[in-house]
Amino acid sequence: MWSALRPLLLATLLGVTACTTPTAVTPLSGTIKAKQAQFMAAAEQRPIPAGAVIAIGSSHLEKWKTLKADLGGLDIYNHGIGGSKMSQANEHFIATLAIPFRPRAVLLYEGSNDLAAGATPDAILAHFRGLHQQLHTALPATRLYVLGLVPSPGKRFEKIDDLKRTNELLRQECATQPWMTYIDTTSPLLGPDGQPRAECFIPGDIHMTPAGYVRWTAAIAPVLAKEKR
Repeated sequence: MWSALRPLLLATLLGVTACTTPTAVTPLSGTIKAKQAQFMAAAEQRPIPAGAVIAIGSSHLEKWKTLKADLGGLDIYNHGIGGSKMSQANEHFIATLAIPFRPRAVLLYEGSNDLAAGATPDAILAHFRGLHQQLHTALPATRLYVLGLVPSPGKRFEKIDDLKRTNELLRQECATQPWMTYIDTTSPLLGPDGQPRAECFIPGDIHMTPAGYVRWTAAIAPVLAKEKR
């Protein structure tokens, strides 16, 4: 399979320089690089059919083990990698874990780890622009669905204002193109008091419980319903 995909992958990587994206390259840790290689090797052993849906993002996606069933049996492949960032999705993953498979749609969740590492909402937006430009240049018919950031409790919630600003920038950017859709997966995880819903998060953890994924499903499934075959 990869012999057929290499020309497209090379063209995509070369095209990165033509996109409006920060010049600094975000390196991949050994763990993230190994996971990326694992997905690529799995696709070589069991090819992903063109026209599927590819999900890329950080641990909130990776830990969504019931993704396919929750989305009504959608032909979707979960390439979530824990610890990853929007910068890495822009500089590495969109070109290796999405575009080569010619998906009809990409589901994206990134940004939480960027904020935790000190990135600004504007920097996250810049990387998102680089990512969607790469995708549309390579696959102009492919749609992109962007998920709002998870308002995890604890120390991360101290950056809730930056999180909301990032969401608003992503929403506004998605609104500029008919092939991009922003999905609000943040509000369902907040209670009437504006705080994270306790039942949606593992105690003492940033990650979601099954109840959290139920709320995500309720927000995402109706939007992706048109992608079903």
